[in-house]
Amino acid sequence: MKKIFGIVGLVAGATMMVSGTAMALDSSFDAMSKSGKHQFYVWCTGGKSKVESADGASAKEAQAKIAASAGDSCWPVWQGLAG
Repeated sequence: MKKIFGIVGLVAGATMMVSGTAMALDSSFDAMSKSGKHQFYVWCTGGKSKVESADGASAKEAQAKIAASAGDSCWPVWQGLAG
């Protein structure tokens, strides 16, 4: 019985690793200055927070795009470069 649970655990872990790789974010310091699709957690006071992505030459440019459309009570927090 323990062997079955061990095998099931290994299979579940491998599945999570494979699916996590496809959705991996590069959150290194260098990634902030790279061009591409940047992902942000848009934190809102008194509203519903969400995850959004925007293209930009850098994280700062992409953040400005999201901040402009998010409203006064929300702020995008950089999560990483998608891809």
